[in-house]
Amino acid sequence: MMLVNTTLRLRLGIAAVSLAAAVAVYCLARYYPPTLLEPIRATQATLAALPGLFGSLPSLFYILAIGLLVGCCADTPAGARLHCSLWIGVGLALELSQHPLIAAPLSTWLPAVLGDPAWTLIGPYWLRGSFDPADLLATLGGGAVALAILAYTRENKHEAVR
Repeated sequence: MMLVNTTLRLRLGIAAVSLAAAVAVYCLARYYPPTLLEPIRATQATLAALPGLFGSLPSLFYILAIGLLVGCCADTPAGARLHCSLWIGVGLALELSQHPLIAAPLSTWLPAVLGDPAWTLIGPYWLRGSFDPADLLATLGGGAVALAILAYTRENKHEAVR
């Protein structure tokens, strides 16, 4: 007999599906996915031709997934919501950092601070990324869904599973 927390499984399952959906959008509906995903890129021209449909979905899915993951690491429901809220703040800051007034200075001094290997991996976020207010809304939306899931899924006792 094994003990399982079904709420944790639900939250982690939603996080996994959200993360997979974000990766799928980048790999299937973008011509230039993040460098890390370039080896598995399989862009479908039909999907890539619909940027209005797929444009901000990765922002929503990533914040939802990681918000749930960090929430699952907390000891209390209030801690889970706090961790998730902090992640939403990080996500909003990253989206805002793509604004040209912020991205240009970052691209000037950050490579020297990080070094070549790190800059090669994350530099394209500011060099090729573009600020889009819809990404801010998607970040808020994904964060709101994560907070709602954390708030409204009941913590349950471990259940016996055979």
